[in-house]
Amino acid sequence: MRSAGLRVIAGKEFNDHLRSRKFHLIFGIFLVIAAVGLISGAVEYQKQIDDYNSMQQAAQDDGFMEKSYYSWKPTILSAFTEMSMLMTTIGVILGIAMGFDLITKEKESRSLKILLSHPIYRDEVINGKALGGVAAIALAMGIMLVLSLAVILLFGIVPDFEEIVRMLLFGVLSFLLVFSFFAIALFMSTVAKDSGSAIIYTLIVMIVLSSLLPVFTYGSVYTAVFGQPPEPPESDMMYFSGQGTTVVSRAVEIVDGEGMPEPVVDEAWQEYEEKSRAYWERRQAVGEAVSLLSPTNNYQRLAYAVTNPGMARMMLSSSSYSVVEMEDEIPQEGFSALFSLLGEMATNIAALIITPALFFGLAWVRFMREDVR
Repeated sequence: MRSAGLRVIAGKEFNDHLRSRKFHLIFGIFLVIAAVGLISGAVEYQKQIDDYNSMQQAAQDDGFMEKSYYSWKPTILSAFTEMSMLMTTIGVILGIAMGFDLITKEKESRSLKILLSHPIYRDEVINGKALGGVAAIALAMGIMLVLSLAVILLFGIVPDFEEIVRMLLFGVLSFLLVFSFFAIALFMSTVAKDSGSAIIYTLIVMIVLSSLLPVFTYGSVYTAVFGQPPEPPESDMMYFSGQGTTVVSRAVEIVDGEGMPEPVVDEAWQEYEEKSRAYWERRQAVGEAVSLLSPTNNYQRLAYAVTNPGMARMMLSSSSYSVVEMEDEIPQEGFSALFSLLGEMATNIAALIITPALFFGLAWVRFMREDVR
């Protein structure tokens, strides 16, 4: 049967990954750092619980604190927020190391021609190599989650059902991130002539997607492309800004006498505010569109939503030119808060899924057209 060749190749690649020294080294470093991070997170969690209890006692006489960020109940998931930073470095390197030489090593050893001379289809080769790598990545993420749960239980912290679900979602997101760069490395392995070139190409793509693209939306780079923000008009009027925290939107004439002067509309300032708001909204829209191309950016935002929904909600509100009023009910816990956040980040979810699918599709097409001599 045709699927027999696929199973053989996938099984061989899976075993090769598990026996690979580079896999052992990088994954070992990853587990050690993850364990240290979780231990530190568990200790910090115990401290946060004590602080939370103290603030709850103080909040009984202060209605403002009852809905403030500092009164949100601590959770062990905050340790996974720190671990997400680890995934964007060591995890990404793990995915690259597993995929950059899958095809080039066959070219360099001239075994690809011998392999394709057997009664086996080309798509079975590329699909089998990808499945073997995906299985190894899934095993690595599974070991990470089991180790994380063991460390948490060791400190006497028993997660509830919601926290377990969030941990599983964190594992799925981490898998998609590592798989994204594995797929990029696999594509470069089909394009490059040797493993050295493949890893250089992959690192260049990683730097562009993870570092250079976000920089495009900030500072002088954006300004050079889209121009300077609107300049405020000159005026001899004084402007009231409440307690110094609200945006100036009105101008008033300076008049002598007692009492507050009556505000009058300054058309020049109205026009400035409209242009300024349009400029910054356009800048934000461009920034969000560009950031969707970065798997690490999508992963970090989604990981924040899973592990720290309260802070993620505040970040979303601040990035959309809206103010989170303290009298508004802010989702703090429960699946409703989780689903609400993930719904607002649907584009990030789609981008994190499309990226590995796109690069694997490119690798598949390139390998199917490979001229093997």
